[in-house]
Amino acid sequence: MKYFFIVLLFFLLGCKSNDITYFPVDKLKRWSYGITITPEIDKPTTYKKINVALGRTKINKEIYYPLLRENGSVYYYQKKNSGIFRYGFSFEKEREINRHKKERLVLPKNLETGTKWNVNSKTFLILKRYPYYDYRATTNFQINYEVISKNQTVTTPLGKFRDCLYLRGVGNTKFIGDSEIGSIDINIVSEEWYAKNVGLIKSIRTEKTNSDLFGTTKMVQTLESYE
Repeated sequence: MKYFFIVLLFFLLGCKSNDITYFPVDKLKRWSYGITITPEIDKPTTYKKINVALGRTKINKEIYYPLLRENGSVYYYQKKNSGIFRYGFSFEKEREINRHKKERLVLPKNLETGTKWNVNSKTFLILKRYPYYDYRATTNFQINYEVISKNQTVTTPLGKFRDCLYLRGVGNTKFIGDSEIGSIDINIVSEEWYAKNVGLIKSIRTEKTNSDLFGTTKMVQTLESYE
């Protein structure tokens, strides 16, 4: 009997570190991020992004955790036995959810080092500015994630966060442009750090092309305030 309780305690402690604490949209919270996008062939741009967790809600007998963004869009997340998924989105004044064709796995339940999964994504950083218009190389691809570490230390404007979850995703795709641009290869690397009971505290995304016209673009997102 004593052995049973020891095993049960070990199991519960292990589960506790792998639940929604790394992505706490189940609580009413507000995150503010500073974002810098640095193209290889253009000037950097900076801006702020704010996410607000709206709390638990029920739609058609399903439990969701909506997250409001600064542009008025709302993303809907679900917590399932296998992890946390993004289900779809809407705009703040709309009631109907625009469902994703396939739910996007944000964090799997098992977050042990070496855990792997893949999700569908889009390129969104590769941009060429012309005098009268902007040309963005947007295409779909699959990004393959892996849990690299659970004890990273990350420095932010809020100070140091210890024992952070570190994820790394890689993918590649090909973009077919017009006659001037032709076909370009794009390699994508996404790095993400999460702190317990806080959520995402930093991310770095790099989209690298084999084209001198587009070059490589990097986006760094860092948590600046949290409440």
